[in-house]
Amino acid sequence: MAAQSPTQPMVDRLAAAVRRHREIHNLSLGELSRATGLSKTNLARLEAGGANPSLETLWRLARALGLSVGQLLEEPRPAAATVLRRGAGPVVESTAGMRGRLLHTDGGRHRTELFELDLPPDAQFRGDAHEPGTREAVYCVAGRIRCGPLDAPLELEPGDTAFFDGAAAHVYAAGPEGGGRALLVMSYPA
Repeated sequence: MAAQSPTQPMVDRLAAAVRRHREIHNLSLGELSRATGLSKTNLARLEAGGANPSLETLWRLARALGLSVGQLLEEPRPAAATVLRRGAGPVVESTAGMRGRLLHTDGGRHRTELFELDLPPDAQFRGDAHEPGTREAVYCVAGRIRCGPLDAPLELEPGDTAFFDGAAAHVYAAGPEGGGRALLVMSYPA
């Protein structure tokens, strides 16, 4: 018997969430395919738990279903006091090499998500605009990071925090020397 991949629980949660939200919105696979630009074959594979999609694919799915990426990946509600151990939590990767690990998402009136970002040297991820009222805060933990609006990115060193409007296209990037690590807090409107 083959060992289960460490990402399989996240892939299974994602498969169930996509299927559930597609059905809530009364969308066929073909309609979701047209809304996301993803093939019906890839969507069917994802819903069957046989795909580990990139961050770009997750953004497309989330946008088409009216959700955040965190809502697609979140686990059932934890107990009141919990610890998320180092390395635990769903991890997503962009095609540019950026890795994001979901640390927290809440279901409050103003949804907030916390991600740990790992940007290898020269990685650059372009984030599409989120819904109006979305705010982002990026705290640089290590290395050097460039983030914020595409036309005026902000330069961060360890200990610096950038705040910007997530409702406009934005970027997360690392320089050539050692990359960078950051915490990203995304706050969505009510």
